[in-house]
Amino acid sequence: MARDYSVPAIHRAVQVIELLAASHSGFSLAEVSRQTGIPKSSLFRILAALEQHSIVLQDHERKIFRLGMKLLDWGNAALEKIDLKTIVHPHLIRMAHETRESYYLTILDGFEVIIIDRADNPEMWSIVARLGARSPVHATASGQVLIADLPEETLHRIIGQSGMKKFTAKTITSELRLKKRLREIVRDGFSVADAEYKPDLCAISVPIYDHNGKVVAALMTGIQSERKKKEESIARIIRTLKKEAALISHAIGFVEAAA
Repeated sequence: MARDYSVPAIHRAVQVIELLAASHSGFSLAEVSRQTGIPKSSLFRILAALEQHSIVLQDHERKIFRLGMKLLDWGNAALEKIDLKTIVHPHLIRMAHETRESYYLTILDGFEVIIIDRADNPEMWSIVARLGARSPVHATASGQVLIADLPEETLHRIIGQSGMKKFTAKTITSELRLKKRLREIVRDGFSVADAEYKPDLCAISVPIYDHNGKVVAALMTGIQSERKKKEESIARIIRTLKKEAALISHAIGFVEAAA
């Protein structure tokens, strides 16, 4: 039989913290007791302990309790310790194993995209560049994902610095067309760049969001542009990428806004 290592007082303290976190103005002792079901005598001791550690603050004039700044300090400390590659790599391995494709983690570095991690399927036809390779933002699926939600002035500066070189007949070389593509990416949550960077590469990418809701990285894979039943493969890959990206985003603090 599994042992129960739960500590009731800690569970109650977490209840109180979660309740106060959902309030903009705070709650009175009576209101916290009513909503949590914790007796006032026990609740007072919990609140006193949390107040002692600056987790909870008490407004003595209004006789209400609200969250203090200690949780923010802890949250920021946790965010500083996040190692994106460590979190993402198991997801890359799982996708490669389950779908028999190769997958990549990319970030924006200056005005270019860089591959910082990968998981390869040995049977997979290989066309995507090596680990550490750089590529242009305008012509790649991951690059387009990484710049899709940037402010317009930042986007204009990146394009001005990196240019919009033509790599294939399908490369987007117009800023107007690129902005249209980026709006579609924000709307759809993915990018497909088919033969835009390399003539035989169809790349598919989705964003990874941080705790602020900003795109910090992208998951990407590539298939042959001439693959049989390509549209079916793309649809399947998008579903896989979106599922894993959502799990990764959640792991680094992203909370999707309620509809």
